[in-house]
Amino acid sequence: MATNRPTLLRHLLRQHLVAASVTITLMLVVVLLLADRLALHTAAYALAQELRQSDAATVAISGGPGRGGRLVLDATGTPLTGMGWGHGNGRGPGWQQMTAITPWSLAPTVLARGELQGNGTLPWAPLPVVWAARAATDDTGAPVILLAWTRTSMVRGTASATYVLVIGSVVLAFLISMGFLMQTVWSVTRTLTTVTTAGRRMAEGNFAVAIPPQPTAELHELRTVITDLASSLDQTMGDLRTEQVRLQQMEQAQRQFVADASHELRAPLSTMSLTLDAWHDGLLQADERPEAVAHFRTEVKRLGRMVAQLLDLSRIETGRQLITVEPLDLHAISAQVLETMASLPGAPITEDMPADLPPVTGDRDAVHRILRNLLDNARRFTPADGAIRLWAKEEADGIHLGVTDTGCGIPAAVRQRMWDRFARAERERAGDDTGTGLGLAIVKALAEAMGGDVGLTSTEGVGTTAWVRLAKAENVSEV
Repeated sequence: MATNRPTLLRHLLRQHLVAASVTITLMLVVVLLLADRLALHTAAYALAQELRQSDAATVAISGGPGRGGRLVLDATGTPLTGMGWGHGNGRGPGWQQMTAITPWSLAPTVLARGELQGNGTLPWAPLPVVWAARAATDDTGAPVILLAWTRTSMVRGTASATYVLVIGSVVLAFLISMGFLMQTVWSVTRTLTTVTTAGRRMAEGNFAVAIPPQPTAELHELRTVITDLASSLDQTMGDLRTEQVRLQQMEQAQRQFVADASHELRAPLSTMSLTLDAWHDGLLQADERPEAVAHFRTEVKRLGRMVAQLLDLSRIETGRQLITVEPLDLHAISAQVLETMASLPGAPITEDMPADLPPVTGDRDAVHRILRNLLDNARRFTPADGAIRLWAKEEADGIHLGVTDTGCGIPAAVRQRMWDRFARAERERAGDDTGTGLGLAIVKALAEAMGGDVGLTSTEGVGTTAWVRLAKAENVSEV
């Protein structure tokens, strides 16, 4: 919104003009008064110097037109002889008339002090003058006073050039100060304009602010604050954009999860509902009922496993499941897992772990569950005449623990989603409906909860390798 406020330059110039006007007026009054007094004092001193080199006789014959006057006074201050006020013959009104004038009141002071200077009026000079007087003696030895004066107007006229120089110097100083002020104000204005432009750009979402270095500490601090603010806002906006993308991904994942979970639950429930309806309507034969009951039990168990695994996955991802990180011997854990799976049907499992494998840091139950899930997936998708290998190896970034099978492999189109919930490739690979699609998702959640990560490689028709990375026990402080 437009305003009637003045610019910074106009405001400071206006304030400076007011302050400078008052200052210049006071300076001129004081300086001119001092200069005037100095000029008058100098003129009086010059007259005194002149009188020191004169006597009664020379004073009586010195002087000239326009210079003022010279007098010789007796001890009472009465003129004896001298020259008048600027007349051609130097006598002015005439000394005969001077004798009738009242004696000079300062004569006793001059005789007492020896000499005296001053300015003002004299009985023989009605206009303001600068005068000097000194005590002396005449030819007879009688005390006399030598007096000389010059018109004040002549002194000031002579000093007028000095007055003009003083006034000019003050005005020049004012103009120079105005120049420096305008230069300073322009510098500040440029900085403020740059900051204003930067602020508008930041308001538009552009945080690439470039303010040049400033000559003063305050302006440089302002530059630093604006630059840091822009950098902080840029980082914050970047974090917000990243968080927005993450939230969108989470929302998409949640929608996908709801869709997948609905599909996983709807298919067996629909089958069970149709079977029950057929049973209720008498369409199910007596010899078909045992098979239907067995199917019911299988589906109920699978749904129970699915719900339990979903709850486990939720507890792991939200941190509600306690994970105790401690040094673990992978040989001992793998031996326990292989012992529990030895009696199960499927492809044989071999172990390939170095004897000097260092311990890892992790939760015992979590590592046991990871191995069991990886081996279960491998057995389900590997034919009985195939091979499954449980292996571990030491790498620079930790211990890699994995399972390699010789199954049918995973299609490239779904390979990247194998760690997601309800990965559909399992049924496409296995050709059955026994899995829940949550095994690898739980493996990933457990590995990340222990500070590790997961990986998977697969070639269709050759086999699949899935692995997790765990930290070495000696690097527990770095996890």
